[in-house]
Amino acid sequence: METVRAVLSIVAQNKWKVYQMDVKSAFLNGVLKEEVYIEQPLSYKKKGQEHKVCRLNKALYGLKQAPRAWYSAIDSYLLENRFEKCEGEPTLYIKGNDGKLLIVVLYIDDVIFTGNDDYLIENFKTVMKEEFEMTNMGLLRYFLGIEVEQNKNRIFISQTKYVKEVLERFNMKESKATITPTVMGLKLSKEDNSKDFDPSLYKSIVGSLMYLTTTRLDIMYAVSLISRFTERPKEAHWHATERILRYVKGTKRFEILYTTLECSYLIGYTNSDWVGSVDDRKSTSGYVFHMGSGAISWAYKKQPIVALSIAETKYLATTAAACQAVWMYFSYLLIIFIMRQTIFNIHCFLYASISSFLLNELNISTHN
Repeated sequence: METVRAVLSIVAQNKWKVYQMDVKSAFLNGVLKEEVYIEQPLSYKKKGQEHKVCRLNKALYGLKQAPRAWYSAIDSYLLENRFEKCEGEPTLYIKGNDGKLLIVVLYIDDVIFTGNDDYLIENFKTVMKEEFEMTNMGLLRYFLGIEVEQNKNRIFISQTKYVKEVLERFNMKESKATITPTVMGLKLSKEDNSKDFDPSLYKSIVGSLMYLTTTRLDIMYAVSLISRFTERPKEAHWHATERILRYVKGTKRFEILYTTLECSYLIGYTNSDWVGSVDDRKSTSGYVFHMGSGAISWAYKKQPIVALSIAETKYLATTAAACQAVWMYFSYLLIIFIMRQTIFNIHCFLYASISSFLLNELNISTHN
């Protein structure tokens, strides 16, 4: 979803529109390279040759090769039509010529696209309908459970409908809302002395909340914390999870706004705690990046090693953020090159100075 958010940020920054097309029976378009055989369908068995099987030329739903065959088919078609595939993001395609730009993002049977030239957009709709059976959905409004609202110079994304479904599914519609997703300084442990909680229900709630973090970076830390206890949850873990649901109830209309700003290059912020985990003494790193007005990438993750000092936790957090920044930079390199956006900054809160290489090469600023 980072790619979709990045594209929406670019669209809003340049006052474009983003459109959507849906592929009918997408997996039936893929040509199989492997030899796959099936029994003759009951209604089409040849008399006297019932023992024979059919070799498939194209994929069918249910075949494990079907998604790969479909992607290979549309990938080949786009490359033959002078699209360039981004190195770090295989579902992102760019077609640019003489200042004209067309951006295409694939997700299984959904195709979203945008650009700065009306002829390229309309031509793309026409040729895709001719090659594949597609439905033109018009302006992008709903994508993978995410609601998209496009105004003149602004794009809003939210999951309001999904939040309502989650609250209803887990009987939290009538709960009392809270103003924060977690208690400050909350520490949870696997060895908590409270009673056991239903693991299946707990996993279902955590999974639903994890998908909600697609647009809700404000609950990312709290969700990453409770997700560590899915194997054997306790009532204390459920109370922390319940608080997140109550917070979500009071903020279900929260949205991410992408709009036009004078400064639109990639900027990141990172920080970490120290010895945040009670069980293994590991720290947690977090970062958020935005390209213009709205955030496009964020994460909270427990560090892989036990840090021996606050400075070490900050180094690890900064390294993780720098790796993500480099990945995004090269994933969207074609767009960045065409848009002439070649600068990105990372702001990190450190108690120790970082290496001159990072300072000089990645343009990282430090704050004490």
